Amino acid sequence: MNAVKAKPKKTPAKTPGHFAQFSKAEFEERIERARRLMTRKKIDGLLVSSEVHLEYLSGFRTVFSWNSPSRPWYFFLPRVGEAVGVIPEFGATGWRKSSWCKTLATWPSPRPEDEGVTLLTDLVKGMKRRYGRFGVELGPESRIGMPVGDLLCLRDAIRPVEMVDCVGVMRELRLVKSPAEVSRIRFVCRAACDAFEVLPGKIGAGDTERDAMRAFQFEAMARGIDKAPFIMPRSGKDGVDALVAGPVPNKRLRAGEVLYMDQGCKHEGYFCDFNRNFTVGRATDRAKRAFALLYDSTTAGIAAARPGATAEDLFHAQAKVLTDAGIVLGDIGRFGHGLGKNLTEPPSNMPGDKTKLVPGMVMTIEPSLMMGGDRILVREENLVITEDGHRMLTRREPREVAELAA
Repeated sequence: MNAVKAKPKKTPAKTPGHFAQFSKAEFEERIERARRLMTRKKIDGLLVSSEVHLEYLSGFRTVFSWNSPSRPWYFFLPRVGEAVGVIPEFGATGWRKSSWCKTLATWPSPRPEDEGVTLLTDLVKGMKRRYGRFGVELGPESRIGMPVGDLLCLRDAIRPVEMVDCVGVMRELRLVKSPAEVSRIRFVCRAACDAFEVLPGKIGAGDTERDAMRAFQFEAMARGIDKAPFIMPRSGKDGVDALVAGPVPNKRLRAGEVLYMDQGCKHEGYFCDFNRNFTVGRATDRAKRAFALLYDSTTAGIAAARPGATAEDLFHAQAKVLTDAGIVLGDIGRFGHGLGKNLTEPPSNMPGDKTKLVPGMVMTIEPSLMMGGDRILVREENLVITEDGHRMLTRREPREVAELAA
């Protein structure tokens, strides 16, 4: 009898934007670096409960958990010893499928009288101590995923171990992105660029700011992103009156106006963050001059982005173009920032931030200028620092911005 050869299985085609999970080796490297930083900062262990930090260290991915505040999720990492996921019992199966960390401590949540606090207390008291200090997310740009009351109970229960801030560890740990992280940011940048480029054929005079928001969101989703949690359309004569207030209800685009659209699309846990500008019909001479200055300012900031420069250097490179043209800088605070698992991350391109740029850091270049004191215009691009300078992650907005039908 002839043996029947099995047909080779076809590998399913990857959908646009599909990435494999980060390798176990990448998580091992993150954990090892975290422990070195904990030693340097004299911390015996740390606890993270925010989506960004828990996902970064444990690999656990979920949609439900961060949209329901009734159940907290924790990742406990001692400087010496075994990492533990401290999670609601019903989430154990999902955790084991997405996280490299297989050691769990669970409780039957929701249980408001003790949402894992006793389990956390036992872990902290049982960890090997050298410094008598335990870190949680307390510092700048951090958020926690647990009730503040529970955090205070934990602080009291672990004494004499001192509760301290671990954000310094997490900031330094996440400052430099791996090639796998950069590939995710590059994908979402390109998807958003593609969505912006088709927008002039989708909206025009008479459409509302919300129409513009929905059109962009649809086009970005069609190109494979997971979600667009931040979309900010705003329109006005020669500039806009707000950068983060959201679309004005029922505000329609009018001929001669500028449409500013900022966005933060997210995919596989990583953000892009850049805006594009449009004019409804022909731009006014005033708007053309402003856009040209911002283009040159952006060019200067991009040119300054290289290893060894500081975040402060990026600010001054952008600001010089504007001040040389007689522009008085507004009170925006900074001209760009870091980017990654958060829409905005350290460092800040601002005077006084002397963080040195190194290969793997992802940055935004974001000059802005005030128009007549109550209007503002912005241009923003994303790039990654490389060994020999930088590589653009966005396709630059043209010097002359796109026109919408009037």
